[in-house]
Amino acid sequence: MSSSTNDKKTHLLQTGQKIFAANGFTNVGLTELLKKAGIPKGSFYYYFSSKEEYGVEVIRYYMNNYTAQIALLFSEPNLSGKERLLSYWGKWNDTQCLNDYEGECLVVKLCSEVTDLSEAMRHEFCVGTTKILSLMTDVIQDGQKDESIPAHLDPVLTAQELYQQWLGASLLTKIQRTDCPFKTALHCTMALLNI
Repeated sequence: MSSSTNDKKTHLLQTGQKIFAANGFTNVGLTELLKKAGIPKGSFYYYFSSKEEYGVEVIRYYMNNYTAQIALLFSEPNLSGKERLLSYWGKWNDTQCLNDYEGECLVVKLCSEVTDLSEAMRHEFCVGTTKILSLMTDVIQDGQKDESIPAHLDPVLTAQELYQQWLGASLLTKIQRTDCPFKTALHCTMALLNI
């Protein structure tokens, strides 16, 4: 693929990510999407065979970028494992609240909508969240090595528990339109990590 072709495909993926984060997957028609992206229908089908395939690619694009950001955040050499983990939750709070309560997380926005609709999209979310849990497990282990996170915690189970807790807090934040669920999640996170 040429650079121009890659740019158009990336533009379509970025447009889909924004629209799906705001409106969901099934509420967005192809006409609306193409109008927003400024790309003709024929060009869409050059890149994607269906809206479902497009959805899979948008999820993959989002999850790859998201896990790359987490990996960068977790690789900060001047912070302890605990500090890197807490900076992740702080960033989560900043990006998922912002007082608009739509958030930007496609996992929170689309997961319950598309996992029953499309096995391929469900699988892509599974791949992405598995990467997130792996990165969290690694930083918890780093924190145990530098003694900023208690050694008795099972890193895999702790990563799973924390991620589930924050996903739940994100959903409750959308329902309640308040940041109280994030404050509760942070309180419970700090208690679990013995901070």
